[in-house]
Amino acid sequence: MTNIIDEFLNLPNFNQAWFKVADNKGCAGIDGETIEKFALNLDNNLTFLLNSVANSNYIPQPLQQILIPKTQEKWRELRIPTVRDRIVQQALLNVLYPVMEKRFSDASFAYRPNRSYLDAVKRAAYWRDLGYQWVLDADIVEYFDNISHPILLKEVRKTIDNSGILCLIKAWISAVISTDKGIIFPEKGIPQGAVISPMLANIYLDEFDHHFTESDLKLVRYADDFLLLSKTEDAIMSGYAQVVQLLHLLGLELHQEKTQRERVTFAKVTRSHNTFLYK
Repeated sequence: MTNIIDEFLNLPNFNQAWFKVADNKGCAGIDGETIEKFALNLDNNLTFLLNSVANSNYIPQPLQQILIPKTQEKWRELRIPTVRDRIVQQALLNVLYPVMEKRFSDASFAYRPNRSYLDAVKRAAYWRDLGYQWVLDADIVEYFDNISHPILLKEVRKTIDNSGILCLIKAWISAVISTDKGIIFPEKGIPQGAVISPMLANIYLDEFDHHFTESDLKLVRYADDFLLLSKTEDAIMSGYAQVVQLLHLLGLELHQEKTQRERVTFAKVTRSHNTFLYK
């Protein structure tokens, strides 16, 4: 664990994090500081930021809510950290992801290096061709917004049992949100728009993933959308019951309107995959 802290709290790592954040661009957070402004005094800013974390003086700033049109009637909410908070999150992500990557299930395809939705499609087709033609095509309701903070931190602690790192993660996921209507104090959920959130989303469902990869059922998951495949109708019905129970323990539930159980032909599988990957 000491090695992870040493790798996290060093200037080359913060420099690498800065270049990643700068490359991703993005807008300013609640403090109004842009990437360009931070870069004007880059060396001093990075040194100050590193020292503030090392000396336990670092306090994350509130998140800035941004609403992006999804349809004519729906909006997608992003919660944007400041540039400085994004750099610290990326610095921690640099050292945590290689550790977490060893833990993640082979059935998980989102937010992982060298994996994509096309790989998920290929994996589902692979299982289909081996006779797994009964499929549960499922979607989790408001996944990021319903993640339980205590359960998430418990899952992180199984791999990274360090109070300093856990306190940082807790501070990031519980940061207050500045909206046009005032301040929100989140009791659950992780912010879409934060650098650290995709990894945390995979950690939260890791035991769910392993439950099915260690069974006779086949799972292919891409973020909050997944396919569960079996060779028989009885098995997929049993799998459906297990999914509902496991998600309930995590404070989650299936989106009933988007969840289907059916036997699939080649054409149906293709349509299911497109729904699974793009809805």
